[in-house]
Amino acid sequence: MDEVADRPLVAVEWEDVTAYTRAAIPEDFEGYRLRKLTCGILWTETDDYVVVVGDYDITNAGKDYRHNDFHIIPRGVIRRLSVLKRPEGSLVSLDVAAG
Repeated sequence: MDEVADRPLVAVEWEDVTAYTRAAIPEDFEGYRLRKLTCGILWTETDDYVVVVGDYDITNAGKDYRHNDFHIIPRGVIRRLSVLKRPEGSLVSLDVAAG
């Protein structure tokens, strides 16, 4: 198999860093939290982070790069990582709760 076919497709729900300037400090920060959903090829996993590639150029063989639009997501901000498709082709359902 090639390097893409050997990797699962995933959906990662994570919380982004939020920063606001020149605003009054609110009583409740919940409304200011930023939740993200990133889907793509699970490229790398370490104890500290995962790398998800959202765009892979299959026609760029032999060049210095083939992947684009990648996210390096620290494990500490990941709320859920769901496998959408395993390399062997079995589909897994995605259940992402709102909020």
